[in-house]
Amino acid sequence: MPVYVNRSIVSWALGVAGASLVVKILLHHVFRFEPVDQTSVHNALVSSAIFVLGFVLVATISDYKESERIPGDFAGNVEDLFNDAAELRKAYDFDLEPFRRNLVALLDSFRHGTREGRRESRRLMGDLHTTFGQMNAAGVPPNYVTKLKQQEAVLMTQLSRVNYIQRVQFIPSAMLLVRLITATIIVILLLTEVDSFAGGALIVATFTFLLVYLQRLIQVVSVPFQDEGHTRDDVSLFLVREAAAYLESKAPSTGQRDTGEDGAAGGEEPLL
Repeated sequence: MPVYVNRSIVSWALGVAGASLVVKILLHHVFRFEPVDQTSVHNALVSSAIFVLGFVLVATISDYKESERIPGDFAGNVEDLFNDAAELRKAYDFDLEPFRRNLVALLDSFRHGTREGRRESRRLMGDLHTTFGQMNAAGVPPNYVTKLKQQEAVLMTQLSRVNYIQRVQFIPSAMLLVRLITATIIVILLLTEVDSFAGGALIVATFTFLLVYLQRLIQVVSVPFQDEGHTRDDVSLFLVREAAAYLESKAPSTGQRDTGEDGAAGGEEPLL
């Protein structure tokens, strides 16, 4: 199984590490300005910085893991909602096709709405109630309609959760602290005089790479739904696409009246 690396994070970290190496060379050979002596405090500072960065990363990953589950749950709930409605259509006379089209549009809106907002998704969720009203008029038992409405409420909860994770930053003060720690440690390392310059400069560049990589990784993980193809760490929405394809396959043939699988407009109550 191939291991994918987020090139944007690696490139950014390598760029900053390379810049720090150039600055270190200039400070040592050109400006002769390295006023900080190397002490055991440096080890404590670097260790503390990595600990804080790791703590914030672990905290943000919990939301990321939840975001990975939501698309699959959302797609499964939409398919279940359609299948239940299709089962009801076998016994009661209401128009299922607008309901199916609304669900397909809802899945497409979810794919874009996770990144751009959920106003369109909210409107489509409201349109589902038109079919619920038709079900009531067709004599569908209220408990069946209530079950469908509960499934719709779960979808709305999932949409709201995605929108919250995307827009609300994890403890803004902690994120500011991460940036300050990263910048402070890098500056201190650049101004520190080391006994072996070549080895010391390499260590400075290495620590800079690690600190910047962690800081950038935290930023990416805190916004799990990036633009399409923006990063390899983006939460995949392939299950949402598959659910949309499944519902598209359930479209009635041209000219065929939507009467369910057996073509009946009435009969026995469905088993949900």
